[in-house]
Amino acid sequence: MNIEQIAIADIDADERLREIDLEAADFIAASMAEYGLRQPIEVRKSGKRYKLIAGGHRLAAAKKLEWADIPAVVLKANELEAQLLEIDENLFRRELSPLDRSTFLAKRKEVYEALHPETKHGGDRKTDQVLNLENLIASFAESTAERLGISKQTIARSVARYKNIMPDVRQKIVGTWLADSGSQLDELAKQEPDMQRQIAGFVIQWPGVRKVSEIVRQLAGRPKPTPPGVIEKVAGIWRKASPAERKQIIEFFAPHLPGYQPEERAAA
Repeated sequence: MNIEQIAIADIDADERLREIDLEAADFIAASMAEYGLRQPIEVRKSGKRYKLIAGGHRLAAAKKLEWADIPAVVLKANELEAQLLEIDENLFRRELSPLDRSTFLAKRKEVYEALHPETKHGGDRKTDQVLNLENLIASFAESTAERLGISKQTIARSVARYKNIMPDVRQKIVGTWLADSGSQLDELAKQEPDMQRQIAGFVIQWPGVRKVSEIVRQLAGRPKPTPPGVIEKVAGIWRKASPAERKQIIEFFAPHLPGYQPEERAAA
């Protein structure tokens, strides 16, 4: 791996998939000021300039420190390959919210299938050559599951979550509690677009209510459901009980019922 000193002024870092967290860049700058840059950024050549692939926060920190140049690994990658590298760098970050992870997985699917159209479901299957090539190249789900160590079901759910939540809604809920809850994002994704937008506005205005179903209830003006009474609770337990468990229930409650007689006395 060859590391070069690249002039920061020659590096383009616009059109990133993830915004720079300025507070995080400040912390990184403090560390770099004391210890230097321990991990080079990654760039690719673009004419006479360079395009950033990985290391957006490190580059931002170097700019804060007013460095003239920065250590970088120059990778040979086309635009799609560079996007895939950027996405994967972010996907390996543990601090990603479920919303961020859904976004990056959906983008990874787009880029991966653009690089390998023969793996896309419903793609060109006319020739034996394409069919043979499809067997050699893993599908998006298989490739991503192996790379990230997560199940294909998790990937499919995340991508569906991204596709079913309106783009303006995704943008609006970034940084809210809703972006950090996968299960509640799934509930949001089930709603119609107009309701999604109302929910997003509610989340921002009333952050204390943290269940999408409750937000929908309030927006619809429906009365709050009353908690089940004792009879409903017992009936629920009875419905779920096995025959042996029902027998135990009867034996437990029998002495408390009017007219109860122990078997010995009844026999006498």
